[in-house]
Order: sequence, then C-alpha cells, then structure tokens
Amino acid sequence: MKKKITGALFVTMFLIGNRQKIVEASPVATQNVVYRVYIDDEAVGLITDKNEYDSLINEQKEELSKQYEKQTIIKSPTNVRLEKEVTLLPLNTIDNEAALEAIAQKANFQASAYRISIGDEQFVVEDANVVSNTLLELMTHYTGVEDIQKIMDIEKEITPLTENGSQYIGAKVLESVKVGTEYANLDNILNKEETRRMVLYRQPQPQKTVVFNEDSSLEEIANVNGLTEEELILLNPQVKDLSWNELLNMELDVTPLNPMIVVETEKEQVDIIETPYETEYIDDNTLLQGETTVQQEGQNGQNLKRMKIVYENGKQSSLEVVEESQLSEPIKQIIVRGTKVISGVGSGNWVWPTTTKTITCGYLCYSGHYAIDIQAYIGQPVYAADSGVVISAGYSNGYGNNVLIDHKNGYYTRYAHLNSLGVSTGDKVQAGQTIGEAGNTGNSTGPHLHFEIRPDTGSQPSYAPNPLDFY
Repeated sequence: MKKKITGALFVTMFLIGNRQKIVEASPVATQNVVYRVYIDDEAVGLITDKNEYDSLINEQKEELSKQYEKQTIIKSPTNVRLEKEVTLLPLNTIDNEAALEAIAQKANFQASAYRISIGDEQFVVEDANVVSNTLLELMTHYTGVEDIQKIMDIEKEITPLTENGSQYIGAKVLESVKVGTEYANLDNILNKEETRRMVLYRQPQPQKTVVFNEDSSLEEIANVNGLTEEELILLNPQVKDLSWNELLNMELDVTPLNPMIVVETEKEQVDIIETPYETEYIDDNTLLQGETTVQQEGQNGQNLKRMKIVYENGKQSSLEVVEESQLSEPIKQIIVRGTKVISGVGSGNWVWPTTTKTITCGYLCYSGHYAIDIQAYIGQPVYAADSGVVISAGYSNGYGNNVLIDHKNGYYTRYAHLNSLGVSTGDKVQAGQTIGEAGNTGNSTGPHLHFEIRPDTGSQPSYAPNPLDFY
C-alpha cells in the first residue's frame, strides 16, 4: 500500500527580528512499503514486491524437487527472512534483481532426509536403503554369496558339516544402526554414492584414485594399494564382469577399506583327523623267512573335530572347539611272516618240477640227450626239484633262459628253455619253490621244460643219469 498526501503545503515560520516571513515549502516525499531481505541475519537488499520473492522460491523448489525426487522440499529457506518497512526512496531506485540474485545463491533450502546413527557417528542421507544394502554387501564380502544366502534364509536351518570343510553360519553388525527422519540442508544430505563410501571408509568422497591403463590389472592395482582384489571390487562395484577393454582409462577408487561398522561372522570348520592303524605280526614257520602274507588289511580310524571361528571384519577374533568325536576306530593290520630258514642243502626227496608229467622227449631220445623234456605251456610254473643254492641263472644259446641249482648233496639240476627267471645267482631255494616259468627260448622246437639231474659237477657231463630214476 502506498500512502500519499497531495496538495498540502507546509508553512515554516521564521522569525527575523520583529518581522515574520512566510516561506512556501516543497511538496512532501512519497512513502513506499518495501521488504528488506536478510540472509543469515545479514541485510542484503530490498525488494518492492513480495510476489517476486514467492515466485523465485517456488521456481527453485520445483527445480530441486526434480533433482531430489524422494525428498519433500520445504517452501521457505530457513536462513532467509523478509521484514516489511516504509521508505521514502523512489521505487525505481531499488535494485530488486540484486536482492533476488542473493536469495537464489544463498537461500538454504531443506529437504526431508534420513539421519543415520551408527554407534556414536551420525550422518544424513537421501536414501536409507543404501545403508542397509551396503551393510549386506559387506556381509557378503566377508562370507561369500552362497553362505550369506543360507544365513539369510531363516526358514531353513544350516546343515552341520560331517566331513572336512568350512562354512559361515552367522553374520551380524555389532554396532546399533538407527534411522530417523528430519529436514536437513541440501548441502548436508549425502547422495547414494556418498552414503556408500561413508559406510565403507567414513568419507563421502574418494581419498585416493588411480586410472586403469594399458599396463594395469585389477589384481595388480589392488596389491599396489594394499587391497585384495575382492576389496577393490567392493569399492568399485561397476567393474565387476567388465572386460579389460572396458576397464581401460576408468578411474578406480582405491581408498583403504575402513568400515564404519564391524561385521561379526561365525564360521563352522570341520577337520576329519586320521588315527593311524597298528600292525600286528604273526610268525609262521611254514613260510620261508622273508615271505609275508596279509591276513587282515589295516584301516585308519577317523576322529571329527568341529570348531567355531569368529571373525570381525574378516580378521579372526576367537576360536573354540565345540565338538570332538570318534567316527570310526582303526582296524589293525595283521601280517603273517615266515620264519623258516632255507639251508640250501637238498634232502634227496625229489619234487617233480612241473604240474604236468607228460614226457615229450625221454632220456637219450637222441644221442647226448641226458635229460627229459616235459610237456608245458608258456608261463607254467617251474619248481626246484630239491633245496639248494642257485649257481647260475641266465641265458645261454642252447638252453635259452635256464637255472642251475647245486643241491649240496652231490647233485645238480638244470631247468632250460624258460620263458622267465624267478631267482638269481646266489639265492637259496627250497624244494617245490617256484624258480621260473616254462617257455620256448634257446634251441627249442616248442614250449617244454628241459630237465637234467647231474652228479658231482654242474658242467656239461659226458654222462648224466636218467632223471626218472630219482622218482
């Protein structure tokens, strides 16, 4: 409202000596209602029309509402006030634009927000869900995806392990996390990325970054900056599953991980410990010394050790053995060992050298054949005819693979055309012991055993008895 007095004259009376003089005064100046603008209690100018102020505030509120979709913007800034006053200044001398510009730049708009309290620390965010999601990311980082899914499934119990291995069975945040609502200055409200960083390392902005270049790898960048590759991906979730070409020239956050909260995880670890079996020996004088047979196979026993290991942000804080039990007892091994000592001296009780007794070429079946040829197949066992000492075992052109035994009682025996040898020179053998396998080596027309019994000497005799005379 403008107040104006028109046509009025003020008469000022001046007394000069004894005379009075009437002087005509100038018209009275016009009075105008204006608004003085204060920002943070400091006067910054005048505006002549409050509607212009309201329009500016509404425009700014509309723009901010688009930028902060989830918040409700307060209409009037908390640090701006208008005070109505009357001035004699002409309206055209008042700089409305300067005052409105100051308001546009310095007006402190507020929005609805969430105050997060973690322990003794507090901060204000635009989206409280980011905090809970980041806490879940941290739990997953420390436990792994599969285990955190089992932990979060409250309808299904986690099955205890029964064999070697480990699994996380619990995860929780040690600090109390509280969420409240309030109105806060927009400059103080953390956006989603700032909120996530605040939870991960207590700062809303990266403290250290590097650029992925042609010589880089995620593993190398992590190692150089004191991080694990998993921690680097936690700080930069946008890099997950990207190719090397996609990572090239990307700026990565390598700020040391320093969570605002402590995630306590509980792991079950099971160790199956083998209990060695014992070995029992049973002496048997029917077996040759050095020979053994396994009467019962040994088997280790098993003991289960179950432990509960607690970690705080990935570092072990405690270990407790919660169960020790025996799964199976060890089964001892039983070995029968021979004690019979071979003297190497024949008894004169001759043993037939094969399991077959068919003679294919008898004694002197041709001139100089002081032996018998016994029918045999390749690989058929050949036995020592009496106890004695092997004085030769090897190959000769006529005999092929052959064994010569001195029975230390005036007789020698030879076994020729063998497929393979089972003894070596110097071995002591007993009657009936396997010394090789029948074959067709040397000067032989077919698989058979050439068997000789010689008196006094092992050399080729001019005469040797008929082996059949000894049976």
